[in-house]
Amino acid sequence: MPVHSPPRFFRLRSFLLRTGTRNPEEVQPAPVGTPAGPGAIAAPGSRGQQSLVSAAAALLERSRHSLLARTRVTATVEGTSLRIAAFEGSRLESWVSLPLNGHLARPGQIGDPIEFGSFLDETFHRLKLPRDRVAWALPGWNAVSRVLDLSGVPDAELQRAIDEEVEEVFGASADDGYVFWQRLAGRGRVQRVFVLVVPRATVLTALEALEVAGIRPLSMDLRPLALARGIGRMNAIAANLEEGCLDVVIVAGGIPRVMRSIQLPAAIGIETAQARLVQEIERALAYYDDLYPEHPLSPEVAVYLTGRLATGIALAEDVCRTIGRPIGRLAFPAEAPPDLPGAEYLVNVGLALKRW
Repeated sequence: MPVHSPPRFFRLRSFLLRTGTRNPEEVQPAPVGTPAGPGAIAAPGSRGQQSLVSAAAALLERSRHSLLARTRVTATVEGTSLRIAAFEGSRLESWVSLPLNGHLARPGQIGDPIEFGSFLDETFHRLKLPRDRVAWALPGWNAVSRVLDLSGVPDAELQRAIDEEVEEVFGASADDGYVFWQRLAGRGRVQRVFVLVVPRATVLTALEALEVAGIRPLSMDLRPLALARGIGRMNAIAANLEEGCLDVVIVAGGIPRVMRSIQLPAAIGIETAQARLVQEIERALAYYDDLYPEHPLSPEVAVYLTGRLATGIALAEDVCRTIGRPIGRLAFPAEAPPDLPGAEYLVNVGLALKRW
């Protein structure tokens, strides 16, 4: 099967923070066993009863397909596990975390795309998940974002100007990665553009694995951006810690201004990993201050701790003491059961909140 062009799966506006979902129409099937008309109910063994049974079976099958058609599946590699969550509308119906061993994955990313794709194929088959309404999270390694001021650049020259800025600011050619950009609202003649550069290898590895699994995703998004969307705040600092990897995202004015995704040593202990997370929050904030000195973050902007390893009172106290900011409380915009380990599935929630 050919690998489809990534622009089909990436939608420019989906990289900006969105918090709405479109609820599909509820399909109300007719009650099974309702007579189709005069003569529909017949003696046992007659052709009329067989027709009624066949019609009822067909109706049940259509109802099952209708339910599957409304189901949206979100999937992400978090640390050394695959986390899948299924949604109907904004309601989270089910979730599962599966360990990834051997060559299947490295912390936070796909390892061997062929082996991983085969594992994904078996998983979707076993869990009876639809494959045509899937959102996939990409790791944020070496992905960069920036808000560029391109005031005065004519529309006809905007793409060329963006390519030049990418090469100058990011130190990479537009051919080295996939470049996505979106105009931001501005006043007067001010023209600001949100630019995101994603390494080609990150995208193509995911697409190869998904093709092996027979999945053509309706949506793909960076994990740091899904985290920011899942938090759903106009101003926030997201700090995510999983086995072998961490992410820090600073959101200001509804725009992800700074993203840091770091791979951690394999044998690192949880206390050392948490200390590294605090250090990376400090670095991200210092970088933000350098980039946007005219837009300082309010000291009231909170830090939101997410991920399986970003837990415990000691870590929260360390963040408050070192960073000097409050810890934010996660409030899930999606309808979620009370027993959901929400901090571990925030990426899935963020994927579901994007308009597909």
